[in-house]
Amino acid sequence: HGIVMRDYLVVTRGVDPVALEEARMIHMTNGFASPAGSQTGLLHSVAYVTFQELATRVSHRNTGKVCDDPIADRMLQRIAADENLHMIFYRNITGAAMDIAPDQTLDAVSDIVTNFVMPGAGMPNFRRNGVLMAKHGIYDLRQHLEDVVWPVLRKWQVFERNDFTARGENKREELAAFLEDLERQATKFEEMRDRSLARERAKAEARAS
Repeated sequence: HGIVMRDYLVVTRGVDPVALEEARMIHMTNGFASPAGSQTGLLHSVAYVTFQELATRVSHRNTGKVCDDPIADRMLQRIAADENLHMIFYRNITGAAMDIAPDQTLDAVSDIVTNFVMPGAGMPNFRRNGVLMAKHGIYDLRQHLEDVVWPVLRKWQVFERNDFTARGENKREELAAFLEDLERQATKFEEMRDRSLARERAKAEARAS
């Protein structure tokens, strides 16, 4: 996936290939550690990639829709389809783990959801680019919550199942509180974004007149 996207950007002269390679090497040199910390194992790993693969699918698909290039759109649609297959594989593993060891699996899921970051978080200008993606509807908090987190949690029936012990119940309550706060953050961001875009439109109209 990385190769085909890089080749597309190079042949279309969409980016500076030297700057792209330098940024890639910086990121590969720095590496990526689990957002849940060092005390993690298989459950944290499969829970993380479940959400990460789905987030990648959503962002790639939305990028294809807004880039105004049918070739890029088809390319990213195919990549997004692959990412979805990856997600289903990891989601099924985590779902089976939830049935076998519900408390331990929920611990891992909650750790990942409440500390989630994408693997590119250490890349140069990641924060700035992330803001631009959110501003233009490619991937924002609302999409993260409604298109990534909630569909997976519903698939695992996290808030419907009754096989948790007191430990699991406490963790589920903590997760619910986090999701409520994330909902408030998403709404606040949308309001700020709407005001910002309205100001930009007003400035553009003023310049045009």
